Amino acid sequence: MAVPFTCTDCGRCCASLGRSISIERRVTGRHYDCREGVRREAFRAEVTEEHRSAVPSSAGCPFLILPSPGRSACACHATRPRLCREYRCASMRVFDRGGVERGHVGGRRSLLTDDPSLGLLWDAGEGEEENAWRERMESALTGAGYRVEWYD
Repeated sequence: MAVPFTCTDCGRCCASLGRSISIERRVTGRHYDCREGVRREAFRAEVTEEHRSAVPSSAGCPFLILPSPGRSACACHATRPRLCREYRCASMRVFDRGGVERGHVGGRRSLLTDDPSLGLLWDAGEGEEENAWRERMESALTGAGYRVEWYD
């Protein structure tokens, strides 16, 4: 069963995908005319008052800020482009018996993990219908003691 995706504020998406965001012109102290490079859509970013004096990250999106160690934030979250609003870094997360995340699926069916046992169980099911693949993988993973969360 799919659950709503919850962002963990890790910032990895903004550090990589955000490289496609460019500021074309500063309009005011808080407003920027921008363009994202994937769809080439223009947008006006408005930096929130609370993030106006925040220190930007040195990687990726010009609006990625690091408010505390291990946490990131988007300084223009309410006005971010469609590319960012629609992005999901994971369609599934896999947890061990203790509830620790051991891997996640990025893209369509690419497993990202450092758990060798989980890696051995993984089968991307090339050409397999989506629902059948999901059922098969969930059965295999839960049978091996993992817990699976699918995201909308």
